[in-house]
Amino acid sequence: MKKLLLSVVLILSVNAENLKSVLNYAITHNELAISKDITAKQPLMESKSLKKDYYPKVYIGGAYQRIDPVPFGKPGDTYTGFVRVFVNLYDGNKKKYQIKSKKFQFESLNYQSKSYKKQLEFNIVNLYFNIKSLKAQLKALKTAKEYLLAEYKRVENSYKQGLVTEYDVKKIEASLFNTNYQIENLKYQLSELKSNLNLYVGKKINNIDNSFILAPKNIKPKTLDNIKALNAQMKEIEYSAKSLDSVYKPQINLEDSYSLYKYGRDDKVLYEEDNQNQLSLTINMLIFDNNSLKTQKEALLVQKLSLKKQIDYYKKEQNKNLKLVLLNIKTIKTQILSAQKSLEAANIAFEMISNKYHIGEATVVDYLDALNQKTNALAEYKVALYRLQVAYANYYLNANCDIKKYIKEK
Repeated sequence: MKKLLLSVVLILSVNAENLKSVLNYAITHNELAISKDITAKQPLMESKSLKKDYYPKVYIGGAYQRIDPVPFGKPGDTYTGFVRVFVNLYDGNKKKYQIKSKKFQFESLNYQSKSYKKQLEFNIVNLYFNIKSLKAQLKALKTAKEYLLAEYKRVENSYKQGLVTEYDVKKIEASLFNTNYQIENLKYQLSELKSNLNLYVGKKINNIDNSFILAPKNIKPKTLDNIKALNAQMKEIEYSAKSLDSVYKPQINLEDSYSLYKYGRDDKVLYEEDNQNQLSLTINMLIFDNNSLKTQKEALLVQKLSLKKQIDYYKKEQNKNLKLVLLNIKTIKTQILSAQKSLEAANIAFEMISNKYHIGEATVVDYLDALNQKTNALAEYKVALYRLQVAYANYYLNANCDIKKYIKEK
């Protein structure tokens, strides 16, 4: 039996998922992460299209015209073919600013994607250690159930012999049923967390290893990616506004058209030309639009001001969160020491009361209370340990650090 259990443990250890590899898999397979990467590429494709707009455009075409009856001095049939080349020589730097705007739009979307991925990694780490926490609580309850089952059998036999009261049997029986309920409830919670983990990662995670997160030491916080995204968005708006100014500047276009004509039912004397080339240079400039574009530009600048206020707020929020996370880490460390001492006391108390109970010097209520305290103390200690790991991860998230660099394996 021991060999079988050892084999199962070894198999689970080999097949356990490494937390760092899980995070690497998630950021490349999570559907929302992939979607944000795809969205970020759109401005690059639009920028590429704008750059191609600098090159000449070539058009070809043809036409046929028939007139019945044939007018005097005009052809009855006219066949036309043409080639036209068009190039914009100057557009007031409109395309130049549009290309720069697309560049910063890409940066903004790219930072948004990075921000989402880091939040995704934290969510996975949070689930990872919450699952660990629930497993620890489940293990403590199963251990308590073993004590209760053994005690229930002993008390039931003693009751048949008239050595204990029915109250003793019913009290342990009630505790046993309550423990069973708690175990089933934890199993449900565990299934729910595992389902969420599978959704975030993009595949089924059967088992997880014993990875842990290093405590933050000498970490210099960096500007959050969502703040960087807003900064890039401000630049995007700035260049979009500049592109509107170009409309008030001269627009210079060069066009060359070559046409070939062929006639039918015509007067050969009047229609000897069968081709024509036309070169034209046009300059136009908008001088009045009732301040329509100016109003559009002002609207963009208002949006830019709004983004600036958001950036100021998120910077303050980041500093506030970092201070609170460090305070939370300190609090949890104190909780761990307290839980450790409580666990030591609960173990001693349970052993002492259990010995007294079995020789009749303590009641069944005393025994069950001691067992309950021991079970809760063990669960609280484990929960506190895993809470500390989540707090470390939260610090790295708010400091905009790559959490994967601080994950180690036991």
